[in-house]
Amino acid sequence: MNGEKNTKNKMSVLRGVRIRTLSLWIVAGTILVSVLIGDGIINVMNQHQKLAGMTQEYLLIKDNVADMSRGSDYLTEQARLYAITKDYNYADAYFQEVGITQRRDKALLEIEHRLQGKDPDAFRLSKEALELSNELMELEIHSMKLAALSVGEALDSLPAQVQDYPLTDAELQYTSQEKSEAASQLVFGQEYRAMKQQIDERLTSVTQSVTSICELDLEKSEKSMKNALTRQSIYTILVVMLVIFSYIMIAVLILRPIRIYVNCIKNNNFLEITGAYEFKYLAATYNNIFEMSMEQQNVLRRKAECDALTGLLNRQAFEQLKERLQGKTSVIALLLIDIDVFKSINDTYGHEMGDKALINAANILKESFRRADHVLRIGGDEFAIVMEKVQPDKPQIISEKIDKINWILQHPQNDLPKYSISVGIAFSENGYSDELFRQADQALYHTKENGRCGYTFYQS
Repeated sequence: MNGEKNTKNKMSVLRGVRIRTLSLWIVAGTILVSVLIGDGIINVMNQHQKLAGMTQEYLLIKDNVADMSRGSDYLTEQARLYAITKDYNYADAYFQEVGITQRRDKALLEIEHRLQGKDPDAFRLSKEALELSNELMELEIHSMKLAALSVGEALDSLPAQVQDYPLTDAELQYTSQEKSEAASQLVFGQEYRAMKQQIDERLTSVTQSVTSICELDLEKSEKSMKNALTRQSIYTILVVMLVIFSYIMIAVLILRPIRIYVNCIKNNNFLEITGAYEFKYLAATYNNIFEMSMEQQNVLRRKAECDALTGLLNRQAFEQLKERLQGKTSVIALLLIDIDVFKSINDTYGHEMGDKALINAANILKESFRRADHVLRIGGDEFAIVMEKVQPDKPQIISEKIDKINWILQHPQNDLPKYSISVGIAFSENGYSDELFRQADQALYHTKENGRCGYTFYQS
């Protein structure tokens, strides 16, 4: 009841901005600004779409001009490489471009479609560039035939354009070297370079013409866009301020508390009372539940791990300890302890006296060893002690402790009967293992077989 009253008192004193109220204010402000800028946004979007459409259109025209140039340059490159290397793959790539890829022809069609009569001179120059490029093909095919004959390549392996190209009688009489040189001269000579230059000049003129038209259209559109943006500048500032305010509120009242709560939960701590009212309420509720849960867990843990009679750690705690110590690199000692002839104490003095004897032995064991040592009751009259970080002189110290414990048990007080303990001791340099338990149990068995009331250190 007191816990519930404390919780209600804590809840009643919570103060803070409510997320719902803040959200309503932000929504109202957003609607107001949206109404103010709605018409302007539509206007700006229309202007932008118009501007973007024109820009995209002229950029595509420039790309088409570039495609025409690239197609022409590609043909030149393949023809020259064939003239130099006589590798058929270059001739094949050449005619692949001419007959299938057709970048030049496709680019001219696209230019015609996109200009749509806006710039007749640009289309005329593009067409002239293609015609000049086709004229260059005559020189390129001529070069290919001479190059093929210079290495004795079978003409039937070449495209029909090369096979059918007529050579003069003088050219047919050339030596292989002369044919090779003539082939190179055709695609590297002055006439060829002059025609290439004319093609580049026409394509450059097309690009410049298209750019000029684009600049005029952009200038007109820019004026309209500038007027629309001017009207929107004040509204934009309002939007920015609203966004900044919203972000600050969200960061302070929502995001920051969430981040703090996550860290608190990860570290298994109480939640900090911070943020908006809803988060403060949540944190206070969580802390109350967390506090009660911790108390319950502590109670359950103590019940689960402690022996009800002696107050020592029990068998379950021993199993958990074994699991934790498995694979450790430090030296540990395991002592297995039995109360000698414990059944006779129960039979002679009764179970109540037997319980007192167990409690007395547990207390003496706990007092005799270090706080860091784990003293456990693992069965009816069976105890175990696990000693971590054991030093080299521990065997002597352990034996002295056991002798002292047995002396105390042999000289009892408070009407307790005389009794003793038998101990088996084993050491391990690699933490706990089943083998360590077997060794300690074997040593305990040796003690009991040799008169009890003593100890045995396991010897391999």
